[in-house]
Amino acid sequence: MLVRLIELKQSYLNQVPILQEVYLNPRHIISVVSDINTNRKIINENIDVGVPPGTVFSAITLQEGNSPRLITVVGSPTEVYQQIKQKQILKG
Repeated sequence: MLVRLIELKQSYLNQVPILQEVYLNPRHIISVVSDINTNRKIINENIDVGVPPGTVFSAITLQEGNSPRLITVVGSPTEVYQQIKQKQILKG
């Protein structure tokens, strides 16, 4: 079962971050950690991406083939874990 999260992605055209839905397979998630760099960037630069002040971001490491991929999502590591855990409970 896939987990729906909101990804913060850098636009290549104008370098303005955008939010988009992403659906992840929990079996491919290696780790979830607080993304301190993104948290500081959003706070310091006041980038308006449509999230309320105080929003926390997490970096998720995914296993894709032979190499990991890193994405940034909205929510603390605890919030992300709760969403993953909830989907696994519903699955079983």
